[in-house]
Amino acid sequence: MNISVDKAGDLKLGRKKCRLYKRDEVVKVAKKYGIRETEKLSVRELCGGIKMRASLPTNNYETLREAKKKRAAAKKRAEKKALDKKVAANFMKGMVTKRITTPVRATVRAVMPMPKPQKKAQPLTKDEAKKRIMAMKGLTGRNKFVLVNRINLNQHSPRRVVHLARELARLR
Repeated sequence: MNISVDKAGDLKLGRKKCRLYKRDEVVKVAKKYGIRETEKLSVRELCGGIKMRASLPTNNYETLREAKKKRAAAKKRAEKKALDKKVAANFMKGMVTKRITTPVRATVRAVMPMPKPQKKAQPLTKDEAKKRIMAMKGLTGRNKFVLVNRINLNQHSPRRVVHLARELARLR
């Protein structure tokens, strides 16, 4: 079985990490490397022993040191990435407005006075509304009858019925 150490410093037996194998498979490899009392040791301890005894390169200590350095560098990169995310989130919070403040009505009046209506619209009587509806040329007789009925039954105000009549006439 091919034994190697990956970038993070974990021992690999073949393609999988040592700690992912079942105990009996790790015991077989450990016996090949001269570890005798395998019953008392856990998989983690067995993997550590294999790693120390394996004749990977002759300078095994150097390989482990490099792996530690790489692990530390990876940790630093992860911390920097997390910090960058935090900075970006804070930047976006600053960009988004939480509440738009609108000027108070009194301030608006002082700056730009609103024109007052000169004359209020006269109320429309039922008779006046009926007269206007009957004079509309765009309505059919049936539509005129329905609209006048709405006024008589007090379903809608005369002003609203005349507005409906205008819309119906416009659609014809």
